[in-house]
Amino acid sequence: MRERRRPNQGSCTNCVTINKTSCTLVTVLLFLACAAASAGCTGMDAGGNGLAAPTSPEATASTQETPAQPSSDNRIGEEKARSLAAAALEREIPGIRIERMAAEPYDVQTYGEVWRFRVKAEDDPDPRGDIQVWIDAAGGEMVYFQDARDYYRSAAPAITIDVAEEIAAAYLRERSESSDVVKTVAVLSTVDTARGSRNGPYHFVYQRSIDGVLCWYDGITLDIDSINGCVVSYYKAWKVSDNDTTADPNSSIPEDAAQERVLTYLHETYGTDPGEVAIRSVELRWYDLTAQQRPSKEPVTLSLAWRITFDDERYRSQDPPRTAQIWLDAHSGEVLAAYYNPGR
Repeated sequence: MRERRRPNQGSCTNCVTINKTSCTLVTVLLFLACAAASAGCTGMDAGGNGLAAPTSPEATASTQETPAQPSSDNRIGEEKARSLAAAALEREIPGIRIERMAAEPYDVQTYGEVWRFRVKAEDDPDPRGDIQVWIDAAGGEMVYFQDARDYYRSAAPAITIDVAEEIAAAYLRERSESSDVVKTVAVLSTVDTARGSRNGPYHFVYQRSIDGVLCWYDGITLDIDSINGCVVSYYKAWKVSDNDTTADPNSSIPEDAAQERVLTYLHETYGTDPGEVAIRSVELRWYDLTAQQRPSKEPVTLSLAWRITFDDERYRSQDPPRTAQIWLDAHSGEVLAAYYNPGR
């Protein structure tokens, strides 16, 4: 093992453009774990589909205001966080006139060490407020904001996704966050309503890159209004610290051998016939769930892993079809996590 080096900038090679047809813009924090549970998936940890922003406009805070709890361990207090949140919103939404800023419960287990505020602007018709902002309790950095006052519209986009991408890239440069991330998703979000389909913002995901290998959880999401080009949502997950270490970024196990090991594991563990399995994707990633779920502030070591998705007849027959996944250590061959339910 060695000390983690500063990553180099990569280039996007697998950008995806799709439409979302659910009510939510992005996945809620626990969606993937719930999905795994509903499918009966097994594994050592909750599964994951990479970086997920906290909540959508339709799935936000509680209906009544709950007092926040005090922080500890020399973290910043609520009043300081409230001041930082107001300053952050003024930068993100120049000229905003805040009518009310309510603190959400200080919930470390669910959200981490962050202060969460729901804000009502004077021109917001929603009495609860449609603006959210989170402040990191350790360093005072804004890690999330969302302006959901006018998220979905019947109007067609007034700017192209290429223009939106330029706006997103400029925003990251202004925050000095463009050098260590790689764009992996670019989509125009849509939602189906009783009045028909509505257009939302352009949604971009930038995964963190360390030594030329992408993380799975660490990264940044940005939403750009498809009408006026404003940044309407930002979320940063950055759990791998400078004190953490990484394995050698060059895999000891080649891709074809990794696939064979997965097929053998499925047969020995679940009795699944290798002939029933179709491999759908194979990619090399940092298994940064170790940093995401660290039990203390102690440094951790990230494993280099093959993330292999696959399906069988049971998964292909579902509506819509689904895939399972296995994370295989790219040096030792150990199965780090398996999210698969053969239904037997």
